[in-house]
Amino acid sequence: MNAARPLTCWALLAAVVLAFLATACSPHYPAGPHGTVTDRHHYFRKAGGWHYWLTVHGHRFRVTRADYRHCVRGSHYPTCTHR
Repeated sequence: MNAARPLTCWALLAAVVLAFLATACSPHYPAGPHGTVTDRHHYFRKAGGWHYWLTVHGHRFRVTRADYRHCVRGSHYPTCTHR
């Protein structure tokens, strides 16, 4: 019976670490304004990797790669991000 307790603790610890890593790896950027996407930009920086931007009502804001791929010109932001 006592041998099962350390295994349970290790399993719980592993689950917590995996949950933390899964949420820590995905970037969270502030949401942009609601409206129609008028422009999209992306570029690569050696130090930071790929950066993705959308423009809505003249306001340019950074988004995740998935949001960039789902939101084409003419689509409504933030509805286009929900897939």
